[in-house]
Amino acid sequence: MSRFQRVTETDEAGTTRLVSLEVTDEAVYRTSKSQMWEGRLPLAAVINLNIARVGSSDQVTADTKHGPITWSLKNGQQLIDAIETQRG
Repeated sequence: MSRFQRVTETDEAGTTRLVSLEVTDEAVYRTSKSQMWEGRLPLAAVINLNIARVGSSDQVTADTKHGPITWSLKNGQQLIDAIETQRG
């Protein structure tokens, strides 16, 4: 299980929020304490992962069955590695 704190997420609907991510063996759990919001992205719904450098942060885009989700964080490759390891 891997955790990532202070991640800026833009979801399928275009909503942007500050979240914490937790990668487990079945899903990516997305939690925003400030907005009292929780989301669950099943790993089976992830089609493709891409990474790009934007300023001083990495931008990870997850193409999902429901649309793209973008996460902006410092250690984007670690997030991709955690998801790929759990999906493998």
